[in-house]
Amino acid sequence: MVSKHSILSKTSNRLAILSLLILLSTVESRAEVRESDESRVGYARNELETSLAPNSTWRKSEDTKFAYRIGSGFDSFVNEREQSQFYGLGLGGDFRAQLLSNLSFRAKAGVNLSNGYAQSRWGDNVGVSGFVIDEAALSYRLMDSNVARFYLAGGALGQDSFGAPLFISKVAFPGVRENLVLGSNKEFSLRIWAQQVIPTSKTLSTKTVDAEVTPSLMTETVEMTIAPHESIEAKASLTHFVFNNLPSAIATESVVYGNSVEEIGPNSSRFKYRFEGAMAKARVNIVLTSNFSWMAEGYVVQNAAAPEGYRNLQLVKSGFKIGLPGEIELLPSIGTFFVEDDAVPGFYNSSEIGHNNRKGFAAGIEAYFQRQRFKLRANFADSDVINFNINQSRQQTLTIGFETFYEML
Repeated sequence: MVSKHSILSKTSNRLAILSLLILLSTVESRAEVRESDESRVGYARNELETSLAPNSTWRKSEDTKFAYRIGSGFDSFVNEREQSQFYGLGLGGDFRAQLLSNLSFRAKAGVNLSNGYAQSRWGDNVGVSGFVIDEAALSYRLMDSNVARFYLAGGALGQDSFGAPLFISKVAFPGVRENLVLGSNKEFSLRIWAQQVIPTSKTLSTKTVDAEVTPSLMTETVEMTIAPHESIEAKASLTHFVFNNLPSAIATESVVYGNSVEEIGPNSSRFKYRFEGAMAKARVNIVLTSNFSWMAEGYVVQNAAAPEGYRNLQLVKSGFKIGLPGEIELLPSIGTFFVEDDAVPGFYNSSEIGHNNRKGFAAGIEAYFQRQRFKLRANFADSDVINFNINQSRQQTLTIGFETFYEML
């Protein structure tokens, strides 16, 4: 017969063993939780350390991109005394890197190879082989909100931001730029930007001699974009500009581009008038149907430091976008222009129309093959002189080219 004490003893032992098992299970469960939590923290710490490790962040960033494109073209130029025909091949690259969350870098450059025939006294409109920099600059974002964004950029800054080749063609000037953008919707935006740069030649050389002061170009621009309807977009801008201390070498070369120059000589040439004034520009684009839209744009420049008859520049241009079967877009355009002698420094604006002291018309057509990702283009310009200049005469230029779209690497 089992005693009552024995039964109680066995029951107590069983309860003790059960309690011990529950305790061990709880301790093991808590240990697993701690281990799991520590692994998560360790993973997060490793991920953070990896993201901050040198030589890994900007290279692996989704905002770091490199694209390239190739192109070729034929250029023909002729006037009463000169002519040239050149065929060229080009390779261009566009590199973008997000170095920090608010610091980015962009470089656009290319290599041109050109070969052909030239009979030219001054070397203008002659194909040149070499390395070309369109832009190479750092951009720092100081402010980023729904209302305003402010950027500070420095380096070799592309002047094609103006979109006005009769004012300044596609070149890069070293300097700094401040950019404030107001508005966050597609219906309205206001951009206010200014730059302080050093006007150079295509090789980034200032061409100064002896003790000449470093030249400068300062611009301030207000640009407004409105889109009251999804089929209508309009843009208008006003720019103030001033060129300071342009060197004698630039003045010497600008004589043949139509500018008024005093004391012609390699070290003594001086522009007769300063270059300080304003440019007003406007553009409108109207989508009429899904396959047809109309565009018109124009800009005027006035150099307030030059007298009447020497200080004005004007361009008016209109064109269409026509959608064709096979995802092909056709863009024909035509425009008229005149550039008086001293509206802008002739060394820096477009050579296709003959720089300054010119009037005439230009026509072009481009075909974009969206599916095949390339375009064909042809441009023609006929320009005559406004005022008699022994170095200038009526001229025609023709450009035919092929170019691929940018492709990512």
